[in-house]
Amino acid sequence: MTRSIASLVLALSLAGCYHSQEADLVVHNARIHSMDEGGTVYQAMAVRDGRIVELGPERQIMNRYAAKRKVDAAGRVIHPGYIDGHCHFLGYGLNKQKLDLSGVTWMDELIERVVRYAEANPDKKWIIGRGWDQNLWPQQMYPDNRKLNELFPDRPVLLQRVDGHAALVNEAALRAAGLDIHAHIAGGQLLMSDGRFTGILIDNAVSVFQTIFDEADEATKRKALLDAQADCFSVGLTMVCDAGLDVGTIELMRTMQREGSLKMRIYAMVADAPENLDHFAKSGPIQDDRLVVRSVKVYADGALGSRGALLKQPYSDQPGHHGLQLASRDHFLDVAKWCKQHGFQMNTHCIGDSANKLLLDVYGEVLGGTNDLRWRIEHAQVVSPEDRPKFGAYSIIPSVQPTHATSDGPWAEERLGAERISNAYAYEDLRRTMGLLALGTDFPVEGIDPLQTFRSAVERRDAQGWPHDGYMIANALSADDALRGMTIWNAIATFTENDRGSLEPGKWADFVILNGDPATGLRTNTKVRVTATYVAGEQVQ
Repeated sequence: MTRSIASLVLALSLAGCYHSQEADLVVHNARIHSMDEGGTVYQAMAVRDGRIVELGPERQIMNRYAAKRKVDAAGRVIHPGYIDGHCHFLGYGLNKQKLDLSGVTWMDELIERVVRYAEANPDKKWIIGRGWDQNLWPQQMYPDNRKLNELFPDRPVLLQRVDGHAALVNEAALRAAGLDIHAHIAGGQLLMSDGRFTGILIDNAVSVFQTIFDEADEATKRKALLDAQADCFSVGLTMVCDAGLDVGTIELMRTMQREGSLKMRIYAMVADAPENLDHFAKSGPIQDDRLVVRSVKVYADGALGSRGALLKQPYSDQPGHHGLQLASRDHFLDVAKWCKQHGFQMNTHCIGDSANKLLLDVYGEVLGGTNDLRWRIEHAQVVSPEDRPKFGAYSIIPSVQPTHATSDGPWAEERLGAERISNAYAYEDLRRTMGLLALGTDFPVEGIDPLQTFRSAVERRDAQGWPHDGYMIANALSADDALRGMTIWNAIATFTENDRGSLEPGKWADFVILNGDPATGLRTNTKVRVTATYVAGEQVQ
């Protein structure tokens, strides 16, 4: 009798709570990896007004909430929406409207693509492309502009290397830009051979053509942003850190977000041009739900692939050449002081060990010690052991791109030598210095898929499975740390951890559903992919 009464009381109490609360969305029958401090895994969650109101066991959430929409995840894995810690979102979209030279494996193929593009686009004054990589070519030699000069004597051709730090141009492009091949360009090079200009520009010499890159009108930029958004949503990216934007582009992004067409959350790094800094000195940072502007992007050196990375000792495959420093120490120091004064984060591109030392020392001079300003070194690709402790000493976040390690692996040792290569792509060593890493792709330099970031970080292998045993596997990240680097640690690196980066009550319902669990090994299941992407509880893919 007593047991029956107790059961009746329990049933009545449950009935009184059944669907007692309203929700816009309930996701259930899932394995929800919350990425909270305890690493809790839940079965269901309820969402209202774009934010998570509760996570818990299946029946608890299903019984408590009457939802307008219910999603049965069929036992699949759910992660917080992925954040790309360093990319070029607008640039990726604009590249989709240019000549694609990715995967070109020899000069003849490059010329063939240029000719086809020129014939298909007769009204375009400039032929602009990007994506070639001489390291994929049999002799790993830079291309030459002789054939371009012959085929296009009057039409300018500008073809950027995959990393954007080198370009091949013809004579018509030089004339259009008014560039003298004998001019001295600080932080840049025009490569010569036997007294003749080969057509190759390095780093700041490429920047002479920046006005050509920036000439896109508003309609072109709008299309580029929406194209980039569609591709990012398809792979589970709900937030991107776009590295190096001008005021006009940032305002266009803000307008499109307010219109509702641009739903992507964007952390915009301001390019360190004087006009940009003057604007934000007056207006201050921006901290909207979908747009955050409180950082400045600076370039210390070039890229390893084009031998523009600044090294302490000469390149192993080019004696006497140390790479390029793209601005003076005084410039870096001035920007650092500006950032500290105006409450902006400083994010500096540093590839070579000399560039990393230079900026770590500049940061240390301005920051003085530990802090919560979260300044970042972007790439941190080659860092000498004696310089690594400076990350912890000055609370500097290493922002790295694991796919660079697996892309550069086949040729990086030729650039650096056997001893120095051990200090490159050392992600686990860097993680230990600060306890976290910001992970990204640097797309369009690399592909946009965050699951490849995960594979390169954890297994140290590329999408084709190279190398079988992992590239410099001792510096692999754990699966949990890699996922944190793509979610909550990137939120910390962008001052947005109170609203995103993990799935917890009160945070935005930005999440992805996958058809498998990357942590069990992409090696055994290369078909693991994102099947649905949600931003603020709205399915966007």
